[in-house]
Formats: sequence, C-alpha cells, structure tokens
Amino acid sequence: MIWHAPTDAHPDGRTITLARVIETIDRSAPETKAEAADRLGISQHYLSELLQELKSEGIVTKAYVVDDERVYDRARSVSELWRRAERAGAPGRSELLALLRRLDEVTFEQYRAALATFEGDPPEGTADALEPLSNERYSTVLGELKSLTMTVDWPGNRVAADLASIAKNLEIVGDRACFVSDAIEVTEETPTGTVHDRVRDVFEAGERIHRHFCAVLFECDLARIEELHAEEKRVHRDLSELFELATAYDPDTYGYLVTVTRALERVIHYWANAAELAVRIHAGVDPGHVEI
Repeated sequence: MIWHAPTDAHPDGRTITLARVIETIDRSAPETKAEAADRLGISQHYLSELLQELKSEGIVTKAYVVDDERVYDRARSVSELWRRAERAGAPGRSELLALLRRLDEVTFEQYRAALATFEGDPPEGTADALEPLSNERYSTVLGELKSLTMTVDWPGNRVAADLASIAKNLEIVGDRACFVSDAIEVTEETPTGTVHDRVRDVFEAGERIHRHFCAVLFECDLARIEELHAEEKRVHRDLSELFELATAYDPDTYGYLVTVTRALERVIHYWANAAELAVRIHAGVDPGHVEI
C-alpha cells in the first residue's frame, strides 16, 4: 500500500470538521471569519472555537494561512482528507511511481558514470551522454503531475507537489553527476593514495543512501529513513576529515577536491531530501517533526 496516512479507524465529527477548516483555509483563503464559516456551513462561534485550537498549535495563523509543517505535525487532523483523496482515486498513481523509477534509474546511471570516470575508466554512456534521456524522463513526470494537480483536490495536489519536488531532486542529481565528470576530465592530475580512497568512500556512501531512498519511495519502507540519516551524518564527518587531510596538497589539487566532493555532498543532500518527501507522501507526516 502507498499513499496511506496514520489514521483513526473512526474519526469523530470534530476531527473531520477540523480537517475541513484546514482544507477551506488552505484552498480558498477566506478574508474573514464570517466568510470561512459560510463556506463551512457552521456557526462563527463554533468556528472560533476550532480556530483557537488550530492557532494554539500553530497550524493556522491569524491571517488565515495554513502552516504546512504544522499540518503534517498534526497529521491525524487531516486524516479524513487523505482518505477522501484515496477514495477519489488519484489518476495514475502507480504510473507516476513507475515514471519516477525510470527517472531515478537514468540519473543513478549518471552517478555511476561519474564514479567510473573518477576511477579512470569512463564508460561509453557518460553522464553527459545520458543527460538528454534524463531531461526527457523528467519532462514526462512533470507532464503527468500537471494533470494530477489539475484534477485532484487538496491534499492530493500537495502529493503532486511533493512528487514534483522529488522529480526535481533526481534531475539535479543527474546534473551534479555531469558536473563531477566534467571536473574530473579537465583535471590533469587527480589525487592518488589515501585521498583517492576517501573520495571513493564518499561515492560508495552515496550509493548506500540511494538504496535507502529507493526503499522509502518505491517500497514504502519508512524505517529506512533513520538508516539514511545515520549514513548522511557519517558522510559529513568523513568529508570533514578528508578536507583536513587535503590541506597538505597543492592548491590545484585542493580545488579539485572541493569541486568534486561538494558536488557529491549535494547529490547526497538531494537524495535525502527526496526520501523525506517520500515519507511525508506515504505516512502523511513530516519526518523532521514526527518519529516514524
């Protein structure tokens, strides 16, 4: 199962009404309390009571604006809306995941091509050569998501927005892989020995983080987000140690290391961010605020 939210089996009327208040404010941005009450079909007195609760938790501000992070932090308040979006049958959900998988496959192939270039054995299908295919698959995903955004009500359109962000992150991974390959190719003398091995370790850590990302998005294995975050922390620590080691090299070599490793660091960041978005899509909560 995908696109499910942690919900009560039988939410009470107040919970559903709270969800409707959030939805109405998020979709129509009413200027006054009277307008919001009219749209909801409830009294202003009851709406004031609900708004007081939502404002106390930071979900809705005084200007009748919904705070996304607080909504996901209070996922049960929007549970009915998530169920309604599922019952509506958002078009092409499985197809969208299939398209995202195809996009991920080519951008990861670009990443692997960058690694091969680093190892001195550039493949026929270089990262640059794969870029047109990456762009084509990215455009296909966005085309499908545009249709989803136009045909599905809130919060289905938020799901579409998160999927679009995931697609963009993957497209950037491909771009960064091209950047790494180009930086390596124009360098006359690349580092050897311990520094070379440390950079190779960063590449391998990126591969592990990518596997965690795929498990979260395509297999709904939400527990893998914790492993991903732990791996990401280790990478940052290893990069700090690498730069301390690299200070012994000449400026040109140091500049090369900064260029390559910073690009790899960004690749890892985009995979991690995409995994967090996937958790939010699957569970209806933000992993930055709620323990999975």
